[in-house]
Amino acid sequence: MTVKQCLTLVVTLALTGCATSFSPDRIRQEIAVQTGADPQSILEFTLGPTMLALARTLFVSEPTEPAGAEQSIAGLRKLEFAVYDLPPGRADALDFTRMKVTGWEPTVRRRDAASSTVVLVRGAEGDTVGDIVLMTAGARQAVYARWSGRLSRSLPEAVGEAVARGGPDGVKRELMSLTEQSR
Repeated sequence: MTVKQCLTLVVTLALTGCATSFSPDRIRQEIAVQTGADPQSILEFTLGPTMLALARTLFVSEPTEPAGAEQSIAGLRKLEFAVYDLPPGRADALDFTRMKVTGWEPTVRRRDAASSTVVLVRGAEGDTVGDIVLMTAGARQAVYARWSGRLSRSLPEAVGEAVARGGPDGVKRELMSLTEQSR
């Protein structure tokens, strides 16, 4: 290994170690810090390689699925998903755009009177990204999702468009329909 390759590896490892860590628990903590109260109820799940392999098998074996359904999870190795019911009267205080984030590239960062949304990526390589994080909050709920694997570079933009069309409720419906289709 050349000196230049060693330095590149060291810098990459250092930057990766400094990246903000995301998980359902981290988002739950952020909600509590910003609103002053824990979420009222929480739905969380993680699909790892085994469950995703099963989902891919089901998608391939279903001839009635739309042509893009199989491709929508191609390269996905892990999906974390959480929905948080926000404390009544405190949802306006939640603004994911205020979170300090390091080691991730923001592709969407939007705040208006009714909602906030952030879509982050890291691990970009050619026409793929390694991780995508979505955090979005509306008047009653917040949604967190994290996709890991070798994912299409167009996915973060599609996630941002889904949020723009339907807000947190629309994203929640689309992500839940993915898991329902995989049963």
